[in-house]
Amino acid sequence: MQKRMYNTKALIEGSLTTALIVVIMLINIYVPIFFIFVNFILPIPITVLYIRQDYKIALISVIASDILISMFYNPIAALSLIVLIGLTGMTLGYCIKNKKKFGTTIIFLSISMAVGIIFYFAVHIMLISKEGIYGFVNGMLENFKQSMNLSKSMYEKAGVSSNQFASMESMLKILTPEYVMRLIPAGIIIISFILSYLNYIITRAILIKLKYQVNGIKPLNQWYMNTRLGTLVGLILVSGILFDRENMAIGQYMITSSEIILQLIFLIDGLALLTYYLMKKFRISKKIVAIIIVFTALSSLSLFCVLAGFIDMIFDFRKLDPYRKSKKQ
Repeated sequence: MQKRMYNTKALIEGSLTTALIVVIMLINIYVPIFFIFVNFILPIPITVLYIRQDYKIALISVIASDILISMFYNPIAALSLIVLIGLTGMTLGYCIKNKKKFGTTIIFLSISMAVGIIFYFAVHIMLISKEGIYGFVNGMLENFKQSMNLSKSMYEKAGVSSNQFASMESMLKILTPEYVMRLIPAGIIIISFILSYLNYIITRAILIKLKYQVNGIKPLNQWYMNTRLGTLVGLILVSGILFDRENMAIGQYMITSSEIILQLIFLIDGLALLTYYLMKKFRISKKIVAIIIVFTALSSLSLFCVLAGFIDMIFDFRKLDPYRKSKKQ
């Protein structure tokens, strides 16, 4: 009897979640202005269903949602979107239900979101646009360059000197399809991390309102660069250099992406180190620290933060890396 009640409750919650997902996705499809907000909202019902039930019920709800949306919309587009949303929601549900740490949750969520983004754009580019990824990137660049040239001509007619467009013209020369293609791997990783962080913040706020216990968000001054992660990205960079020497195309992709990722993670570590000393050692208020951090990140001082992050990864000034603690013990 109790098992039957459990199955009935799971069926009802799964059906309600499916209906909610379908309604929100249809609003997203026919009212595109809500696209950005919907992508953060849609995984939440799946996450809640996973926490309240299990992965089987959540997976069935995701599949049912895809089938229903396919009836009203393009099946291929519906599949690509539901995979992105389903992976995000189920991964976050798994991490919260199993009480994973904040850092572990963000890593798992970033990986699942990266897989979902790759699948989403692969479907759209390969099957819907039928131009291939190179043609898609080339078309985007052509549109961008046309809009920039149009803006330039408008400013020139308004009396702005052409010398002031030198930086813009040099940037347009750099933006070739080949160069942008090399940026794609790093771009996917960075975007996945940012979206995962924002998704965790929003979902956590809603789950707390629903009386669920969710691990807190680690403050910036507690962020650090794990030596194993830094070593991994460094090895990818070295491998890329070796491949490039052998004239293998993948080498340029690995070099460009790993350089960008290393600079970003060292910058974040350096900003975290700066935040730590400003707050803990000099007792500066959070508001002033926030202003200093934003100014530093957007100015040439960010280069010093990159260097500081690299040094902190080696010496671990804040003694935050648990891997090093376990080695000492």
